Amino acid sequence: MDFRLGVVMLNTRFPRLLGDIGNPETFPFPVVYRRVEAATVAAVVRDGVVAPEAAQGLAAAVRELAAEEEVSAIATSCGYLGALQGELQAAVSVPVVASAFALLPFLRSVYGPEAVLGVLTFDARLLTTAHFGPWAGPQDEGRVVIEGIEAGRELHRVIAGDLPDLDSDRAEADVLDAGRRLLARDPNVTALLLECTIVVRLCIPL
Repeated sequence: MDFRLGVVMLNTRFPRLLGDIGNPETFPFPVVYRRVEAATVAAVVRDGVVAPEAAQGLAAAVRELAAEEEVSAIATSCGYLGALQGELQAAVSVPVVASAFALLPFLRSVYGPEAVLGVLTFDARLLTTAHFGPWAGPQDEGRVVIEGIEAGRELHRVIAGDLPDLDSDRAEADVLDAGRRLLARDPNVTALLLECTIVVRLCIPL
C-alpha cells in the first residue's frame, strides 16, 4: 500500500499551522489522526511521567490506528511523550516515533559524542532527560542545553491555555528569542533539536 501516517494527537484546540504535524496539509501523503481525550497538555507536559489515564489512552489510540487504519507508521504530536516510546512501540508492529528526541542518536552520530546539543522546548521548567526516553545516553549528561518558550508573550500562553487564536508573528518571536537565549548561555551548541511540533513550524521557513 502507499505510505499512510497515523498521528496520535493531544486533546487540544489551539491552532495547528501549516508545517505542524497536526495539520494534514503539512504532508504530501495521507494522514489519519486519533485525538486522545485524556491527553490534555496538563496531563502530558509535566515534571514526571505522563498521567496514567493519558498514557492508557495514547496506547489505545496507537493500537486503533494500526488495527483499523492500515497505517505505515505512527507518530505523536508532543515531544514529552518520549518516555512512552517503549510502551507505544510494544503495542503494535508498525514503526512508532513517540517524540522528536528520537533524533538524539542521529545527531550524536553526525556531530560526535562530545558535541553540545541544544533543545528548544515548550517549557524548560518541566522537561528533563527522562523525557528523552530510550534515546538518552551517558553522552548526553552535561552536553544538552535546554531552553523553553515559557518566558514569551504568545506561544506558551496559547498552548498552556489551549486558546483558539494564535498570533503567529508574536509566536515566532517567542521561539527566536528562546533560541538566542540558548546560544547566549552556551555558544558551543552544535545542533538544535526542536521538541514541540508547533515550534518546528515557527522555526523553519516554508
